[in-house]
Amino acid sequence: MAVCRSNLSLLACFLLLSFSAIVETQNEDSGKVKEKEAAEKERKYSATHTAFLLVMMFLLIITVLTVWFFKVKRWRFLHETGFCMIYGLVIGFLIKYLSGNKREAVTHTNCTISTAPKKLYISTSNASLYSCTLSGVVLNSGIDQGSELMQMAVFDPEIFFYVLLPPIIFYAGYDMKKRFFFRNIGAILTYAFVGTTISCMVFGGTMYAYTKIYPHHVDKDFDFLECLLFGALISATDPVTVLAIFHDLHVDVDLYALVFGESVMNDAVAIVLFRSVETYVLDSAGTGFQVDKFFESVGVFIGVFSGSFFLGFVMGLVTALVTKLTKISEFPLLETALFFLLSWTTFLMAEAANLTGIVAVLFCGISQAHYTYNNLSEESKQNTKQTFAFLNFLAESFIFSYMGLSVFTFQHHQWNIGFISWTFLAMTLGRLLNVYPLSFLLNMRRHRKISYKFQHMMVFAGLRGAVAFALAMRNTESVPRQMMLTSVLIVVFVTVIFNGGTTVWVLSLLKIR
Repeated sequence: MAVCRSNLSLLACFLLLSFSAIVETQNEDSGKVKEKEAAEKERKYSATHTAFLLVMMFLLIITVLTVWFFKVKRWRFLHETGFCMIYGLVIGFLIKYLSGNKREAVTHTNCTISTAPKKLYISTSNASLYSCTLSGVVLNSGIDQGSELMQMAVFDPEIFFYVLLPPIIFYAGYDMKKRFFFRNIGAILTYAFVGTTISCMVFGGTMYAYTKIYPHHVDKDFDFLECLLFGALISATDPVTVLAIFHDLHVDVDLYALVFGESVMNDAVAIVLFRSVETYVLDSAGTGFQVDKFFESVGVFIGVFSGSFFLGFVMGLVTALVTKLTKISEFPLLETALFFLLSWTTFLMAEAANLTGIVAVLFCGISQAHYTYNNLSEESKQNTKQTFAFLNFLAESFIFSYMGLSVFTFQHHQWNIGFISWTFLAMTLGRLLNVYPLSFLLNMRRHRKISYKFQHMMVFAGLRGAVAFALAMRNTESVPRQMMLTSVLIVVFVTVIFNGGTTVWVLSLLKIR
């Protein structure tokens, strides 16, 4: 009897061990399957990422070859930025309508949160914990979000501000013709500060009139403050196409200085103005106009601009002292590297101090050109000029190519023809009421008068570009912001291609040499 019980116990132990082994084997197999699935997903994601980078490289290569061909032929009817947008538009169309696999995504509607966090941790039924990063806001779940490649073509807007814009703005300050810039500094600052504010107010008022005349054409959240915010971002001019033609044709140096200087300073002012208006919008949300909040925003504008200017100027002086008081010029590579790093550090320091990095890096470039440049070795002088010219070209080409791409890859455009048409009207009115009245006032005290033909050319040269687009891209969560982005894209396309393409003809018509 005891032997029988012992045998039964052994049999039970054997069965239990066998069952445990089977379960463990199944768990191991399940784990391997999951690892294999994860590895396959990672491989597909990496392949898609590489494909997108390859597309962007292809765009830039085609742009370089096209620019070279046009320079050889001496054709000036379209600038390289125009090519970038057109090529980007074509590639965006192909990505949207010819890219195959849809994005792998799961939609859950049983999660209730008040705001979308930047990072979300999800616990699944099998006790796994996943980390998900917010890549955007989908207002309409019925919209097809497109393929993985198409989703990858929508960049984080911070990339524009932290990677692409700094070298463009720095180079504008570092490469400026100082003599003619400072000879016209009074007029430049007047157009930049007073003119940009006038443009913002006129534009905002005109767009607000549209929302009242055609209330059914716009979202109910598009109030006066949103119109003013739109005015601040679209007041940033970018006449890169016109300036390139001015340079090639050697037009009047004062006209070049006025257009160039206004655009450089205008970008800085528009960014700080946008930030100030946005602060006011957030602080007074739903409470109407508040005098104290208004003056607080004015104080923010003055404080941020002054602090950014001071930081940029001081960092330029620091670089000048380091290059003057040390023998680092004996090692041109290290000298160039230090120059580059201190310049970019200026941008990051300003952002870390809650100032505006774009303004800081602009004035850093101006002070570097005025003080540091003369302390550099001959090799470093050439290296710094060529390095930042190269970065400026690539960053600018990338941004304008991305603008073309985003016409098709951005999934929340608001194609409101009436609103877009009114945007052109408001922009033109703002430009007219900026240039002509201020030129009249300036001519009362200037020895070298700003002629009417120069004023006409300045109005015509009010193109929009990288800064306006980057500001519009920064927040596209609401319908009003999406309407702004769509309108800015169309404005950039039209002004760069039409205004840029007819600049030579307008110069000839105005008899400007």
